[in-house]
This record gives sequence, C-alpha cells and structure tokens, in this order.
Amino acid sequence: MRKRFFHIVTISILASITLTSCSTRNNNVSGSDKDKDFKIGVVMSKTEIHDKGFNQAVWEGIQKTAKKHHWKENKNYVKTSPHSEKNFEKELMKYSKKKYDLIFGIGYSFQKGMSKVASKEKKSDFVIIDGIVEKPNVVSVTFREEQSAFLAGVAAAMNTKTMKVGFIGGMKDKFIKRFEYGYRAGVKSVDPKIKVKTKFANSFDKPKDGSNLASTLYKDENVDIIFQVAGKTGLGVFSEAKKLKKSGKKVWVIGVDRDQYKEGLPENVTLTSAIKRIDKGVDEVITKKLKGNFQGGRILRFGIKENGIGLAKTDKNLNEDTKKEIKLYEANIRTGHIEVPENKQDFENFSPVKPKKEEIKKKKVKIGK
Repeated sequence: MRKRFFHIVTISILASITLTSCSTRNNNVSGSDKDKDFKIGVVMSKTEIHDKGFNQAVWEGIQKTAKKHHWKENKNYVKTSPHSEKNFEKELMKYSKKKYDLIFGIGYSFQKGMSKVASKEKKSDFVIIDGIVEKPNVVSVTFREEQSAFLAGVAAAMNTKTMKVGFIGGMKDKFIKRFEYGYRAGVKSVDPKIKVKTKFANSFDKPKDGSNLASTLYKDENVDIIFQVAGKTGLGVFSEAKKLKKSGKKVWVIGVDRDQYKEGLPENVTLTSAIKRIDKGVDEVITKKLKGNFQGGRILRFGIKENGIGLAKTDKNLNEDTKKEIKLYEANIRTGHIEVPENKQDFENFSPVKPKKEEIKKKKVKIGK
C-alpha cells in the first residue's frame, strides 16, 4: 500500500512538471477553442490599403488566413492607419494593452517604433513585414526583392524598343535601392547597352508626383518601360502611361508587390508585376503562433528558392521568348548559379552570367520548408 502511494505521488509530480514545462507564453493560444478568440492587430501607414500594392497585399494575406479559420474582421483582426510615424508607437501599444495575440507593423518605417514598444511590452508578440527588429518577441518577415526586380529587369530589357527603361522609387533608401539594383542587374544581364533612367519621388502617397516623374521619363528621356516601386505614388505612373497610350504612344509599366495588371486597364499598360507572396509569410507566422511555436527573434527572408517572390501569373503581355527567358533566369537564381546584387557595391562587382538551361529542371522548394 505504501509502495503504491509513493508510486502515485511520483506520477503526479512528473505530470505536474510536464504540464509546467509546456505552459510557455508561446503555447497559450493553441487549441480549437482558443483559435476562435484569436486576435490580430494590424498597424499600417496612412495610405492604408488604398495603395493597391504593398499594404493591400498584406491585408489580403491576413484576410486569406482569417477565412481559413472562420475569423471575422473587426472581431478577430483589426487594422488602423495612423496619419504620421509619430503615432505608430501609440497604435502598437494600444493593441498590446488590449492583449492581442499578434500585433503587425506593416513596412520598414515601423522598425524604430516597434523596437521601442517591443522592449516595453515583453509579454506581447509582434510581427514586422518588410523590416527588421531584433527583439526576442518580434518576428521579422522580409523578402529578397532584388530577385523579383531582376526578373522585372529581364522582362523590361526584352521588350524595350527604345533601348531605354526607367525606374521610379518612392524613397531613396537602401530598401528601395534593393529593387533598383536588382532591376539594373536583370537589364544588364540581357543587354548591357540598354540604359536605365532612375527617379525618386521622396514619397509613397503622392500619385501626382508619380505622374510627373513618369511624364519626364516617357517624354523627355524616351523611356518606354517604367518599373515603379512607389506605393500610392506609383499609381500616378499608371495614370500617365494610360494617358500616353490613349494618345498613341506605346509605353509600359511594371507593377510591384502584387499583381497590378488591373491598374493598367482599360488601356492595358501593365507589362508584368514583381510580386511578393506576402500571404505565405503572413500565414506562416500566424499558423506557428496558433500551434504554440511563435518564432520570436527570427528574421524570415523569402526569395525565389522559397517560392516567396517572382513575377505575377498574369503574363498575357509577355511574349513566349520573354517567358522562357524569365523562367530560365528564375531557375538559375533558385539554384544559386546567379547571385543578384542588392546594393551599389554588389552591383558594381556584378558581371552578367549566362544562365544554364539544365538548371530549369531543378525542383522548387516550398516556403517554410
């Protein structure tokens, strides 16, 4: 009897230790009963989803995951868009105080604010998209934009008639520069003689500025294709291209972050779009949190190898030769045969490499694997 008593006590103690070791902060939302009460707070810039690009792509990714879990907007997931960066911290803090399960900051402009809030609110879990915050309670989701920009450069180089292509960036910073140098490398790989003309708007929310810059490139610089990486400002590039198309001038725009084919209609001016599979990055972070495996402190970076970026599926404006060349370069980047530059120094040291045809047979690696 006494022996049995000690046996029962021992089992109880072991069970208690096991339960205690499993009750970490990251495991407190697992289970179907708690899934329905899961809450996500999303803070994005003042352009909100009206940029029809990056912000909208993030929101659509969250909606896609929400649909899978039967979550409702304004109950399980909520978005706010402060009018200035000064209010970013305030909005992030608001969701933390309300004990939301995951708090998203959309864009690299959130880096400073999220770093401060994450340091103060150590019991909250944060996610930054397109930025890096090295804190134990923050997951940074980033993309190898230079790789998709490279493919955009290949498409531009193979379709220009004037031997001049353009690039319009929202801000002149290292993040947007990744797009520029990747694009330049793609153009150079096809034909080093093609010139790349670059302009920066110094804003992401002024379509009129985008239109004016595009007008300068199309009319004064004789550029016939522009790759825009300028958020809502970039919508002005589409407006100018459509206006010129109506007047009989054949010009193209390359979209960014999501498939922007519709932005070029009805004049049909979208050649292709350099997209990010933001929905996959968002879904991976949310899913791991639900399973009790929040990856705080990690920097996740998705490129061609992870099937996280590429060109849009809408390719009706690309001829077969262009499609084949893009597919070939994409395969060579995936296997590492071609390394795409992401800054000025890398670009200056970049020498075009002839893609290997056999590389195209390599199997894609799914994101998160």
